[in-house]
Amino acid sequence: MHLSLHKKAYRDILLIANGHEVYKNDLSKLAQNIYHIDVYSDDENYLNSLDSFKNYVNNNNLLDRETKIVYASGLEGKKDIQHYIENNFDVFGIPLTQFDEISNLNKINNTLLKGKINIPEISDTFNYKSLSKSYNSSGGIDVGNNIFSSNTYFQKFIPGKTFSISFIASDSDPFILGFNQLFSVENNTKYPFLHAGAMSIDFDQPYKGYMLDWIKVITKCFSLTGYISIDFKIFNNKLEILDINPRLSSSYRLYTRKYKNLIANHMMPGRPLDIKSNDYFAYIILYAKNDFVVDKCIGFIEDVSDTPNIGQVIKKDMPIMTLNIRANNQYNLYKEIKRRIISAMKIIDCYNTQLDYEQY
Repeated sequence: MHLSLHKKAYRDILLIANGHEVYKNDLSKLAQNIYHIDVYSDDENYLNSLDSFKNYVNNNNLLDRETKIVYASGLEGKKDIQHYIENNFDVFGIPLTQFDEISNLNKINNTLLKGKINIPEISDTFNYKSLSKSYNSSGGIDVGNNIFSSNTYFQKFIPGKTFSISFIASDSDPFILGFNQLFSVENNTKYPFLHAGAMSIDFDQPYKGYMLDWIKVITKCFSLTGYISIDFKIFNNKLEILDINPRLSSSYRLYTRKYKNLIANHMMPGRPLDIKSNDYFAYIILYAKNDFVVDKCIGFIEDVSDTPNIGQVIKKDMPIMTLNIRANNQYNLYKEIKRRIISAMKIIDCYNTQLDYEQY
């Protein structure tokens, strides 16, 4: 479909995303009506059960309106809702029911692991050198030291900085959006690996070519389409693959500020992607250190998104808001990240962010 000044490409879209604002803002250019489900900001959890989701669909007449689905997060482990959506809606990107096949590293065929590409050892039994991970987690939740859950597996701990590469997959060669470094929350004993942000980096590493080649291989193998990101570490001269995210993910926040029409390319891969800025970008997610009630002081924090309402109660360990940060080079970006975090911590009771950084 072609856009015009008078008619948008889509009438109705349902966005399912934790931290939905950045996606919704971009979708507003393409769709007349946007519905969203965000368990972090909604008063009611519409993804709590299939019946809850069906009630939301029926109350908004989404089936009758031929609504399209844009998915980022929130349906982890909810196979009944995934199947219902697949059977009743058109979904942009990878089919929801294929996520497990692609993202479950246990199922990666060994023939795909060649050269410098490796997957950390995975086991069903606890080892002191391992991290526990949930099969249905996202954002670093349920990653750490939970050794009793039946939904847990154990992955060998790999030290060092965590990186990610994001790209648009299509029938042709993947379009590489960029590399970034991931950050986690500092000193959170319950969620020690909670995702707290990322910054764009140049990544002038000798391993870069191996990763780019591997992306072409898995794109073809899994028929990937749309926005994809892969988290990895560099250890013992290997690229250790930690996660494959076959969906919109939080790194989208970086690249929608760098490229034009990014959400349109996720929905219909293959369109031209033009650069709108050569700056470097970062985002930092602030989490509540204790329960607190949002007051007007929050308005003094600059350039934010996913902002809570005055009077809203934020529970301990839940996200408060996102800091949006930019600079003209990588070094200045890192300095600005530190300044913004320190400034925010003077205003609200939030965790600090673990900034492991190395300039390339």
